[in-house]
Amino acid sequence: MSRMMFSKTYQSFLHKFAEDKQEYGKVFLLFAYLFCVVSASTIGRTAADTLFLSRFDNSYLSLMYLPQALVMIMAGILFQRYSPKVRLESLMKILIPLISVLVLVSRFGVGLELRWVFPVIYIGYDVFNFLMIVCFWQFATSVMNQRKAKQMIGIVGSGGITGGILSGFGLKALVPLVGTANLIYFYAGLQLLGLVAVYLILSFAKETIEAKPAQPRTTTAKQAVQRKSGLFASVSHLKYVAVLSAALVLSLTLIDYQFKVILRGTLQNEALAGFMGSFYGFSGLIALFVQLFISSRILTRFGVMTALLVFPITLIAGSFGILVLPVLAMAVIVKGSDKVVGDTLYSSVSQLVMFPVPLEWRGRAKSFLDGIVRNGAKGLAAICLLIVTRLLAPEQLSYIVLVLLMIGIVAGVKVKKAYLHTLLSNLKTGGDDLQKVELNLMDPASRQILIDALSSSDKQQALYAFGLMREMDSFDLTPHLEGLLHHSIPEMCIEALAYVEQKVPDGFEAILQSLAATENNQVKAKAILALAAYAKEEYVDEITVHLEDQSVEVQAAAIAGLVKYYSIEGMFRAVGKLKQMMESGQEEERIAMAALFGQIRVKNFYKPLISLLQDSSPQVRIRALESAAILHVPPLIEPIIAMLKDSQTRRYATQALAAYDEQDILPRLAPYLKQREIGLYLPAVFERIATQSAFDMLFDCYEAANYDMRDRILESLLRMHKRLPFVDSHKVETYILHELKLHEQFAEHGASIVGIEGCADIENIIREIRTAISRRIFQLLSLIYEEKTMQAVYIDWSEGDSRQQANAEEVIDQTLRGSLRTEMTTFMSGSSAVARNSVTDMPFSEHLNWLSAKGDDWLKQAIQHLNVSKLGTSPNEDLADLMNRVHLLRHVSLFQGMTSRDLSVIARRLHKLSVQKGAIIIQEGDVGDSLMIMDGGQAGVYRNGQLLGGLKRGDCFGEMAILTQGARTATIRAEEDVLLWRLDSSVFYDMMFDQTSIAVEMMKLLSRRLRSELERGQSADKSELEQGHLEVAAALQMPETRLREGLTKDEVILRRILVLQKIDLFVHLAPEDFLWLAQRVEEVAYQPGEVICRAGDFGDTMYGIIEGSVRVHRGSEEYAVLQEGAFFGEMAIIDSGPRSADCTAKEAAVLLQLHRDLVLTFCFQNIDVLRSMMRVIADRLRGMV
Repeated sequence: MSRMMFSKTYQSFLHKFAEDKQEYGKVFLLFAYLFCVVSASTIGRTAADTLFLSRFDNSYLSLMYLPQALVMIMAGILFQRYSPKVRLESLMKILIPLISVLVLVSRFGVGLELRWVFPVIYIGYDVFNFLMIVCFWQFATSVMNQRKAKQMIGIVGSGGITGGILSGFGLKALVPLVGTANLIYFYAGLQLLGLVAVYLILSFAKETIEAKPAQPRTTTAKQAVQRKSGLFASVSHLKYVAVLSAALVLSLTLIDYQFKVILRGTLQNEALAGFMGSFYGFSGLIALFVQLFISSRILTRFGVMTALLVFPITLIAGSFGILVLPVLAMAVIVKGSDKVVGDTLYSSVSQLVMFPVPLEWRGRAKSFLDGIVRNGAKGLAAICLLIVTRLLAPEQLSYIVLVLLMIGIVAGVKVKKAYLHTLLSNLKTGGDDLQKVELNLMDPASRQILIDALSSSDKQQALYAFGLMREMDSFDLTPHLEGLLHHSIPEMCIEALAYVEQKVPDGFEAILQSLAATENNQVKAKAILALAAYAKEEYVDEITVHLEDQSVEVQAAAIAGLVKYYSIEGMFRAVGKLKQMMESGQEEERIAMAALFGQIRVKNFYKPLISLLQDSSPQVRIRALESAAILHVPPLIEPIIAMLKDSQTRRYATQALAAYDEQDILPRLAPYLKQREIGLYLPAVFERIATQSAFDMLFDCYEAANYDMRDRILESLLRMHKRLPFVDSHKVETYILHELKLHEQFAEHGASIVGIEGCADIENIIREIRTAISRRIFQLLSLIYEEKTMQAVYIDWSEGDSRQQANAEEVIDQTLRGSLRTEMTTFMSGSSAVARNSVTDMPFSEHLNWLSAKGDDWLKQAIQHLNVSKLGTSPNEDLADLMNRVHLLRHVSLFQGMTSRDLSVIARRLHKLSVQKGAIIIQEGDVGDSLMIMDGGQAGVYRNGQLLGGLKRGDCFGEMAILTQGARTATIRAEEDVLLWRLDSSVFYDMMFDQTSIAVEMMKLLSRRLRSELERGQSADKSELEQGHLEVAAALQMPETRLREGLTKDEVILRRILVLQKIDLFVHLAPEDFLWLAQRVEEVAYQPGEVICRAGDFGDTMYGIIEGSVRVHRGSEEYAVLQEGAFFGEMAIIDSGPRSADCTAKEAAVLLQLHRDLVLTFCFQNIDVLRSMMRVIADRLRGMV
């Protein structure tokens, strides 16, 4: 067993090394470089200290701290000011040889016994060591992968410890052989060896060095503000780190003085040098043990912030010991803690806290800490020593040390909040800085905007304004009703009539009578209902006449008005017509009847709806569902639930079920959550019910749900969580730990099939499952932590560069607690790829059995197919047919880039067709709405009777027809018997609603195709482009948002809503959705002729025009002029590719900006938005081709 465990560990190490070969190469070279730097520092410091202490007494020692600190401060300031002007690697190539030459020159001064040389090297060697260590860490952080820094930094740091150990023990052997003075030669030689390591690292990792990016990104407005704000504003935790560092340096300087005074009173000359060598050697050994076996455990288990406090707490304990027992042994223990804890754990932590800092500030921050703060603290300590050494005994300095360390600990505690702020500021938040607020519609200016919008010729804007105002209890719409009843937009008139029916205001009967005679049947029907609402006897005969109207809709309105408002007499008048229409076989009359029961609103009239809910016509079922939502009687629940299976009625069934009281509906829904056929659609119902009981019931079924169901549950829970903040955090953590374990198990079992012939599809499916698990983990975290932060962490961790990934991991490290934090840290720091594991204690078949049992349906089918083809098990014809269809779909260019899972979903929706030889499959000029794939036989492609080419198995046609339902461009005739697979447009769009990943991939593909056509210069006709609003670019550097003067915040948001209402893309959004969106978009103003963007720029933003117009062009060739309400840039939010055209403000313009993360999170939850975006892009592509 132990041999097997060792073998697994060894295999794991080999995999990690192979996967991160380049990173390990850099780390080992950095190990060697730091080894040389620290070894040189130890030898040089020992030589300088010994030579100085052997020639000067204690009084000179206290005097040396001040000039030493002043020189160090000056060196730090000069380094911080001038080092950014030179590339770091170039600086090191000059600085290291220069220092080596100066060291060798100092050796001659020592040999001549020049008394001034000894204090010079006492100070100078410390300056050299300081410069070398600062350069090293700046260089190391520039070449290391920041995501792996927490794991790798221990290896790098152990190079310094190893150097300290070997140089310490080496000193004891070297000093008797060569003498103290000749140690200077070794000091210079090790510096030059470090230079060799630098050259090797530069040649090994040339492409990864961050010292100065070759192509700096354009500075955004936000970044420009950051630059102006200064170092402390940009690195918010720096001030607390500086206080802690200063307190530690002050304390260590006083401790160093105590140590040297006690040491000098005991040993001299070679004995002193030998003891110091032994001290550095043994303390280095202990430090190496701490670094390898303790430091990383503390960092992983307790995090950076806790580890930051370990060193000052250790020093407090040691200083208290010196007060109690001021002997050499105690001084050695306290000084040794500097090596054992300070040079290991604290040194690593002090580097890690700088990793989240952006590159442009990191060097300045580190130079500030190392050069100014720490050396300034040494200068302050020197002044302190000059004063207190005359007043206090060496051991009494511990009182000052204890006070300083307490100040440092307080600062260390404050570091955490500021450090987390720095981490969060570097995450991708999608520009969402606004807090959710309620729109104040009682503001006079806002009310006037809505009143003006009522008379707008824009239908969506007018209807939205009316919808908002009718919900305002304190606002009286009566003075505006006459104008609304005669509005030029029929839909506005209908809404006003519904309001009249509800409120029954005095004095409008005459207008209603005139509208009841209009030619528009919808207006006429609503007018009859509104007139009936007055329930006056003089109108009953007038309403009865309409029972014989030619329009079924008007007849139904008359029936509803009589039954609803005229009691028994009305029922007597309407019953004959009602019975006649219910028995009718005409679809139009059944639709009217289905809607009628909702208009009547009498719950006892529900029974006819049961049969109407099962009608063959989708429109009848939809109207019946709308009526059921109004009546919401318990006997209708079961028939409504059955309607969730049908994609045409699903949305209406969801609304109808959500209309029930929770005590009636939740117990009836609970059993269906376990049914796979219906369960997938129930989370949307629970989301609309939106009560705490609904939330808890949905949450409780998460663990037993399959993977697809878990995705749906979490999406709904997160949206509900915005209004229902309470959640069982312990249960959430349990679910997260379960998902983490599942993620690990899939990696373990998946490792057994990596690289095996025929298993590539299974590998990909496992990768998809693990990706979905990762996404669910962060969604679960969003239930107990701030959702915006967790989403930003997930985006940075899964999509960001190494620094963003490191920041994301550190946010989790600082935010989570306990075992969850430990498991999440391990999960995020691991590799996302599954590596081949040839050493396993399970046979291959058992790994497959586990994957089949724990995987989703597609993984089970893939494994079953593998068993048939590889292991010779009994064939499954249906499965073989499905796999054949998936294989055919791989050759369809429209579906390139989709996963096998997505293709399997499409494959299940294909319909088989057989066409005899000579038959026409599609006819040129006919409207097409389907895609077809050849599975057998041959067909000819003809245009105007001319043969253009042939089709064989695997070929497809009708790719654009499935998206746009345009005219066929050619005739296809079967040249022999042909077997086809057909995919209808309606089926395809419904499928995309259930599988958003398919929709996203489709839009990415169409976007790339359109870009390709634009690059080839094949432009569509200008009129087509104006109709489709050609996609344009947005510049990386956006102007600052400028709100128009004189507008309140509510006016600004309301104005944005009214513009968003005009955008076809958002026509199906609810009022609360518009409010949510309006708060998160940004406004940007452009002057006439100002460039908004250029072709070829990369962007992640789409735009809507609030005011003004925008010219779309390429150079001097104008494609379109977009006016108020138009939108553009939507392809940027789909694939983040280069912009397709130039865009310039034709006149003064105000634009709305919607960032990619915002739109993907929000808009893709609505099938109508998906369909709208897809068709816009497909229409453009059709025009281009």
